[in-house]
Amino acid sequence: MPNPNSTVGQLLTTTLDNYAPSIIDNITNNHPLLEKLKAKGNIVKKSGGVTFQEKISYATNGTVQYQGEYDTYNTTPQDVISTATFAQKILTGTVTMTDLEYAQNAGPEQIVDLLAEKMKVLEASLSNQIGTSIYADGTGSGGKEVGGLKLLVSDAPTTGTVGQINRANYSFWQNKLYDFSVESVTPSATTILAAFNQLYLRCQAQMGKLPDMIAADSVYFSYFETATQTIQRISSDKIGAMGFDNLKYKSSDVFFDPECPAEHAYFINTNNIFLKYLGESLFTKGEATRPYNQAAYVVPMTFFGNMTIDNARVHGVMHA
Repeated sequence: MPNPNSTVGQLLTTTLDNYAPSIIDNITNNHPLLEKLKAKGNIVKKSGGVTFQEKISYATNGTVQYQGEYDTYNTTPQDVISTATFAQKILTGTVTMTDLEYAQNAGPEQIVDLLAEKMKVLEASLSNQIGTSIYADGTGSGGKEVGGLKLLVSDAPTTGTVGQINRANYSFWQNKLYDFSVESVTPSATTILAAFNQLYLRCQAQMGKLPDMIAADSVYFSYFETATQTIQRISSDKIGAMGFDNLKYKSSDVFFDPECPAEHAYFINTNNIFLKYLGESLFTKGEATRPYNQAAYVVPMTFFGNMTIDNARVHGVMHA
């Protein structure tokens, strides 16, 4: 049934309106990869559609040829463009205000103060979930979770399906890999730079496409930090200013992310990875409503989105 107390409903809704931008900012500012994507304009609002689609070129044009003065052009039709299709995932959270809380916190100021505390909890919860999910493989919560780096930049890039494209069948859709066990190398501070050099070169599958961000767990970040201690460069960009450990390797920012899977480092070209969402903002706020069987008011917030890529071979992952 509709909220019988429109004043309370309006107060909850308008107060949440004021907090919505704060939630979005806190999420991107708390996670270096999301902040980098935001700076690149790669946190993208879509107006509609049932999936997110990325146009990809997967082959060269076979009509290119040397020819004589009166030879004919090669006009064979070329099929060189395809589409990667990504599902839209749903993440939700709610803020509630019970009748008892409303009675105990009489007066608009006190209600707003209580709602502010509830919003802090929702902010932290949404931020933590998104921060975890950007590294997820999309199988969490029965396949309902966002498909993050463990899916898009896979430990096993020759198997599995990404964007409805089978990686086993198409080498252009396989990310690069440095597997210490396959290379017969023990990861350490004395071997990490050579490993970085190898994977960085492998990710240069296309001219001008360079990794610009390396996300590492505590182990690999510590190895890198120790190996470069005497020649270390600390990045002066916004990510470093945000308080993250942030070093430099060639053109890439190297940062420690506690959400990064253990003994992993991801080499990312942030021009070719996106966080896409539906709605006017990253989180869509619903109206305050009163469930028919509860003495409470509920305001939902919902994320409709997913991570996508339009080029797989410019990204890489390192693991043992």
